[in-house]
Amino acid sequence: MNQIEINTFIEKMEEFGDIWTEDQVRDVYGDKTLEEAIADRQSAHSKMAKIIGTVLNR
Repeated sequence: MNQIEINTFIEKMEEFGDIWTEDQVRDVYGDKTLEEAIADRQSAHSKMAKIIGTVLNR
């Protein structure tokens, strides 16, 4: 990802309370596209929401 995409990713994730630094984005998603990185995080958010739902509904 380039710098603009990194900043876009950070801003998008902040909307969900998922805080990232530029270095973290580069380390984890530096070789991915912005779209791939966002899709991966959205998948992680979805999985976490399912886990939380399961725990709360016991």
